[in-house]
Amino acid sequence: MNKRIAEIFTALGCQPSSQARGLPVHCPADGNIIAHLPQDTSATLESKIQQAQGAQRIFCRLKREARAALLEHYAAALREKRELLAEIITLDGGKTPKEALGEVNGSADILIKTIKDATLPEFNGMLRCKERPPVGVIGLITSFNFPMVVAHWTIAPAWLAGNAVLWKPSEKTPLVALACKAIFDKAAGAEADLLHVLIGGRDIGQQLVAHERVDMISATGSVAMGQSIKKALASKKNNRVRPILELGGNNGVIISDKMSFEHLEWSVKALLNSFFGTTGQRCTNTRRLFVQRHRYEKTVELLEGHIRALTKDKWDEYGYGPLIDADAYRLFEQGKKRAAEEGGEIRFGKRLFEKERPQTFFVEPALALIPVHTAVMGDEVFAPLLFVAPYDDLNQAIAFVNTPANAGLVNGIYTQSQAEADRFAAENEAGHSVINSAKGTGTSAFGMGFGGNKASGTGEILNAADPLRPFTRDEHYHRIAQNKDIAMDR
Repeated sequence: MNKRIAEIFTALGCQPSSQARGLPVHCPADGNIIAHLPQDTSATLESKIQQAQGAQRIFCRLKREARAALLEHYAAALREKRELLAEIITLDGGKTPKEALGEVNGSADILIKTIKDATLPEFNGMLRCKERPPVGVIGLITSFNFPMVVAHWTIAPAWLAGNAVLWKPSEKTPLVALACKAIFDKAAGAEADLLHVLIGGRDIGQQLVAHERVDMISATGSVAMGQSIKKALASKKNNRVRPILELGGNNGVIISDKMSFEHLEWSVKALLNSFFGTTGQRCTNTRRLFVQRHRYEKTVELLEGHIRALTKDKWDEYGYGPLIDADAYRLFEQGKKRAAEEGGEIRFGKRLFEKERPQTFFVEPALALIPVHTAVMGDEVFAPLLFVAPYDDLNQAIAFVNTPANAGLVNGIYTQSQAEADRFAAENEAGHSVINSAKGTGTSAFGMGFGGNKASGTGEILNAADPLRPFTRDEHYHRIAQNKDIAMDR
């Protein structure tokens, strides 16, 4: 195990097991192997499920306040160790220090915000609470790009609703999950079995999904992974609870000519966060840009200027670092090649630091200028590659953004015509419509819940109006109202 990783885990009060032939964990920033981890098996999965079930049966009987206290203690522990956790995310996933620290802080914030969002306001002097039976054991599968915060979108409401969680992180970024487990064990004490971590690849993930004593699945990953999960759940007896599947998005944006020049400049700059962000490795990145023909050349000129200005000293502003691995780089190169074969012109997109760091995959952001809408724009390239094409009228542009089945997460428009904005919102098929967003398609859900349509996802999570509902059963509701002004024995 890498010396610094060992030091961090020692500072967290634990030492993860290491195996010479275990799962190799690479650091994307230098290409070195930083750990070999023992992988879970069918036997360890059974053991962890049994432990989680036992803990859940006790935990679900506690009052909401007691369950909330666990989240509060854990959030405080994450904040106390935030610098160490951020360093693990940087080493494990290649994120810039600023973005890694933001992810840790965001995870702690989600735990507290979930408590607030799930609390009904008092009414006529009555404290109110609505309880439903918890699901039981939640199987959680997370992707490499947000190895901590996305997990806590599920963990926070799942625990508050009275469930236990088995967390299978991406095999590309497992160390932060182990660190979170170590921190949780100390914060939770006797309730430590409410969280278990599964280390391994696709096989252990498939076993988790198919297991009859896992009552619900919450997963983030590719469209193909989501299809595999749906197929497995269809043949499973214990599948009454709808899964939450967040499966990426081939997100499209329209730039209208119904705007001033100043607003055009602002719009292009606003897009940068969702073009460059996390090196194009976010589900909410802008992948496709459709520009009204009269503004096309100017928009391309502005984009090129911003790419030239993205020198290494500005990477942290956007969370721009290395691609996660060689496979990600291969898909980036394939996307550029296919675009060129279909008549596109590729600008930028060079590999960087190849001589100095031959086992890493740093790249320039790339533009693929496509003269007409083509099939290649239906492929989601999980990298900083932006397809840019002109359009003639709004009907055509809306049809373009809606075309791929995988374009069901976030689509957006930049315009100063309310009529255009209304048309777009009415006809957009994605789960989110963003209009003149300061962060492109990377904008938050603004308390409306987060989820995709079509092939981009199933279910809703994060900031939902009723955050516990996806993690409870609808057999019955238990509504509790208590007068806050009556003194009670303690």
